[in-house]
Amino acid sequence: MDYIPKAEWQWVFDQQQGKLSVVDRERTFPIVYESNMLRLRESQVLSFTVDDVTRYIELFESESLSHFEESLRCKIILHLIAIDLFHKPMMPKSWLFQTSEHQQIQYNNGELAILTTSGVPESAKYMVLEQQDNFCLCMLFDECHTFSNGKIFKQFQIIKVTADKLTPCLESQPQEWISFQNAG
Repeated sequence: MDYIPKAEWQWVFDQQQGKLSVVDRERTFPIVYESNMLRLRESQVLSFTVDDVTRYIELFESESLSHFEESLRCKIILHLIAIDLFHKPMMPKSWLFQTSEHQQIQYNNGELAILTTSGVPESAKYMVLEQQDNFCLCMLFDECHTFSNGKIFKQFQIIKVTADKLTPCLESQPQEWISFQNAG
């Protein structure tokens, strides 16, 4: 299956269902972010722009994502672009997680790390999207992460935490990373 953007790719936000997705003639790629986390307020269809396509292709061809299957790579990239275009700013929610015993001060963008919930400890793998000072914006890489309060994160949901909550993942990873955010 071809995962390179086509002219008919569109961002579709359905306000009644509170769902954002990328749609083309043959398929739909649902985006997991809830409507209250998005800057979109009314149903709309937005074309996939030249900038969206350029960023998508740069990330798709980057070494940092090359070891993932094309279908997973596509989903990761669409969520990264959706964060940049539509997601509201986030406040840190570090209290949801235990402080790591194996802390690292600096994380590379694209690096995998583990977050373990407070209360009933459950660990899941996250991808560090960016680090600013002591805060890391992370995307859930595992299929889900269950919290002691019953809340369940779905794959690709994002959270901001302090770096001391992250435990470095021992898997080897390419270190080259192209930022998902607009340069301007």
